[in-house]
Formats: sequence, C-alpha cells, structure tokens
Amino acid sequence: MAIGLVAGSLVGVPAFAAWPVAAPAAAICTGSSVGPGIAPPSFVPGGIPGFHASWYGQSGYPTLCPGERSNAVVAFYNSGSRGWVSGRMGEVAYLGTWNGDPGQDEPTVLGGNGELGSPQTGWPRFNRVAAQPSDYVGPGQVAWFRFTIQAPDRPGFYRLYIRPLVEGATWMEDAGVYWQVTVLGADGAAPAGRVSSRVPAPIEDTSPGWAPADFNNVGLAQPPADGLVLSGGTTGSWTSSWQTTRFPFSQLIPSWTAETPAGSWIEVEIQARTAAGRETRWWRMGIWAYGDETIRRTSVNGQSDADGVVETDTFKTRAEKMTAYRARVTLSRTTAAGATPALRRMYAIVSDTRSYTPRYPSPRYTDRAMELSVPRYSQEIHAGEFPQYDGGGEAWCSPTSTEMVVEYWNKRPATDELAWVGAHADPQVDYAARFTFDTAYGGTGNWPFNTAYASRFGLSARVLQLGSLNDAERYIAAGVPLVASISHAPGALPGFLNNDGTNGHLLVIIGFTSSGDVIANDPAATSDATVHRVYGREAFERAWIGGSGGVVYFIATPNTFVP
Repeated sequence: MAIGLVAGSLVGVPAFAAWPVAAPAAAICTGSSVGPGIAPPSFVPGGIPGFHASWYGQSGYPTLCPGERSNAVVAFYNSGSRGWVSGRMGEVAYLGTWNGDPGQDEPTVLGGNGELGSPQTGWPRFNRVAAQPSDYVGPGQVAWFRFTIQAPDRPGFYRLYIRPLVEGATWMEDAGVYWQVTVLGADGAAPAGRVSSRVPAPIEDTSPGWAPADFNNVGLAQPPADGLVLSGGTTGSWTSSWQTTRFPFSQLIPSWTAETPAGSWIEVEIQARTAAGRETRWWRMGIWAYGDETIRRTSVNGQSDADGVVETDTFKTRAEKMTAYRARVTLSRTTAAGATPALRRMYAIVSDTRSYTPRYPSPRYTDRAMELSVPRYSQEIHAGEFPQYDGGGEAWCSPTSTEMVVEYWNKRPATDELAWVGAHADPQVDYAARFTFDTAYGGTGNWPFNTAYASRFGLSARVLQLGSLNDAERYIAAGVPLVASISHAPGALPGFLNNDGTNGHLLVIIGFTSSGDVIANDPAATSDATVHRVYGREAFERAWIGGSGGVVYFIATPNTFVP
C-alpha cells in the first residue's frame, strides 16, 4: 500500500489493504485476519475556510490473538482552505483518541507510547494515534495516517474512536471514525462481548503462593493445594514471600477461606513495602473464626501511623504508595489435642483507584438482557432483631445480600442450625448476620468476614474490585451474581429506598436490561416481594465505582469460569 501524500484527485485512490500481522502470542490461538477495507465516499466537500478534514476511507478491521499486533491506515481529505504543516504547532495534523471509547485525549489499551498504561506501539503520544505522514498536506489532498494496534490479553470486541485535529489550534470534523478490534481467546475462541479500550483502573487480584514462605509450626496440607494446617501444639504461623504488585498501590483488602472447628481461630496480618524497600509495621486485618464459641470475631481498631491506616477490613496508605506486600496468618487452637484450623486460600486485592478518574457510563459488554434467578430477602423486615448483632434493619444489608447469593448456589444453613433464631421470618438472614458480625466494628458489614462466611458452604468466595459495569456484565453472563458495595448522595440513585442517600450499602447485581441498566436484588426494601429493582446504569455506576471503588463479593462454586 502506498502511504503518504496523495494528490487532490478523487480517482485512482489505492485499495485499502492491511500489513501482515505479527506472530500470535499463544501457539494454540489461530484465526488472525483482517477484514476488507472501507472504500472512500463518492463525494467530499472542499475549500471550507480554516482547518477541516473529511474521512476518506480506511483499511479493514483486524481479528487478533492476545498480544498480537496489526498495522492500520485511515485516510483524511483536507477539505479546508489551510494546509497541514508537519512539526509546526498550530498547523500540524494528528489523529487523537476520542469519544465514546476511550474518550477525548484518553489512553487506550490498543496502542500508545507506553505512558499512562498504554502499550508501546510507536504512537506519537498515548493519546495521539498518528501524525500526518508527510511534511505538507494541502487543501484538496489526502493524508494516509498509519498506526499500529496491539491486542490486549483479555478477549473481547474493542473500539478505538479517533478524530483528526490540528495540534494547538482545533479539533476537525468528528465523522464517528473508529477501529474495531476483535481479540480472540487464548484458545482461539471467539469473544463473548465488548470491552472498553480505555486503560483499566489499576486493580490487581493477587494470591500469595504457599511457598516459598516462612513456616513456623505449620505445614502444607495433603494435597498441598488444600492449604496449611498446624503441625502440632496450639499455635503456628505462615508468612508469605513478598508479592510485588504491577503498580504502586494505595489500598489493599485481604480475604481468605479457612476452616476453624470449635476451639480454633486464625489471625490475618499484612505488611507493605515502599519502592525504596522500606517495610511498614505489621497491620492486623482480622481475628476470625466461623463460629463464636471460642473467640470474638473482630477487626482491630486504632491502627494508624505515617505509612497508613486500617479502616476495619481495608489497609490504606498515606501519601506514599506501596509496591509490595506480604501476608502472615497465625493458626491457633485452645489445646494441643483440639481440632486443627486450616487456611485453605489467601487473597489480597490491591488497587490505586484514588489516582484514577473513571468515565461514566461504561460501554455495554452485550446488548442482550440478562437476569439471574436469585432468592430475594429484605433486610428491613428484620429491624429490631438480635441487638447483639447490630439489630437488623438498615444494619444487615451485607449478610442479607451474602445469604441471597449463597442460596442462589443451592447452599444454606441446615434446619437445626437455625433453631436458635426462633420464629423470625427468613431465619437464615439472622444466621448470616450472627456469623459475619465484627465485634470491634459493631456490625455485619466487614467485607472479608462475609466472603469467609460464604466459603463455609463449600463455595469459592473472596473480595474483588472491578473497574466498571462492563466488567460486572461478564460475571452475570457467566451466571455469577455479585454483591456490590455502593454509596451515594441524597437523590443520586433514583429508586433507592432511602432518598437521603447512604454512606455504605450492599446489594446484589443479578442482571442487566437490554439498555444496560442494572437489575438488582436490593435488601433495602420493605418486604421480600419488593427487593427486585432496576437502577439506571450511569447513576448506579457512579454510586458503586465512585463509592467503594468497585468492591464486590465474588461467591461461586469452585472452578466457576468467567471469560
């Protein structure tokens, strides 16, 4: 293909083709291709005073394996009265990233210069896709802008919207030009839905390996993948190796799966490290047992210094972010002959969402409506029940939501385990409140205590953060409801029970309408029958991402696949 300046005639324009793609990232992924080019229009305007550009055709959309690269070209006709001059501010033409995806001047996962999370594909800047290819493009001439696209690792349909501009002067016409990139799965499978091309929020789901580590009177279970158990005596600890994160983080939330028979418990601690290698103190993130016969399940108040602070279940840094962490878990029992506690899984979700500016609303993952059949329970009908567990009603949004999802997977407390509840309606909600109650916090909303409760039923459960409702749609499409943590100002979430807003509330995302609005089982309802709600997509996303940073409880059967 001829690349460069083409004379002003509207005939004899080269056919649009594509350059060969690079080798696939994974040998088993095949099927890379580039679709047919899009021919120029039959007419374009010309001679408009000032700087102007008209779309004039482009090469075809690529289908790529993860990590693969492909070159592309798009042509713009100079329909203005002024020429474009390379290297001269106020006269040089570029293609810039544009709305709706990734957004005006925003970085993208499809290409860039390596800044702000963009891959290094040779673009002039992270938000400038290409510069004019010749020194001068005069009125009535065509510039063929060439650039490179890189497929992200996550399968999906991506769009890169671009718009021409004269740097330092003006954006030229928005013709709705975009590049669609289809990214196959690692096995070559077609993707299931759309994914935003914007650089995602800095969130990393981590799980420290069992070894190498410091083992103090604990050993690997058999098989070793089943975690850790006491080797003998009444106490022992496991300290993981340092886990370096992909980015400096400002927040860490641990979660775990453990077995604590009567007479046993665990304590979870986290230590962080700065980029310079300085280690913080150990932060106590929870003393936990499933039951309450032996210890009082509790977070630890009053932890704060110049490095950070623990807010119930979350470690937050001060001004200096951290670049690594390690976990320490102490396993204890009352007597050497007692039942042995076991740590089955250890997780930590790290993020730096305080340095990230989300855009609302996120693009749809799929246009189809989806709704999961999740049991419906109201928290409000429990108002005044069991004051020792914070008294139901407004206080029980978290265990009520958790119990809904546990029962979605056909799990629940046994009938004899509920006998202590008495005649209250939906006694399993009271049960969940008791066994998620945090003594120091004085409530049932401790995030990892809720996921640890759910794991007792043989489910895989942990605290996650997601970057958008587009991410949440993947889980719903895979059949996994999500317990989401939201907060919002008065009136900011139309349809919410309390128009005064909330400083913190949990509900279950169970689906999406065909227009992308959120279908929820919201326990903030006056009856079980009124739990089902539909919330506007943008309003909900602002309450969720802007509230908790996208925190959810992931609760599913083991080995549940999410694309």
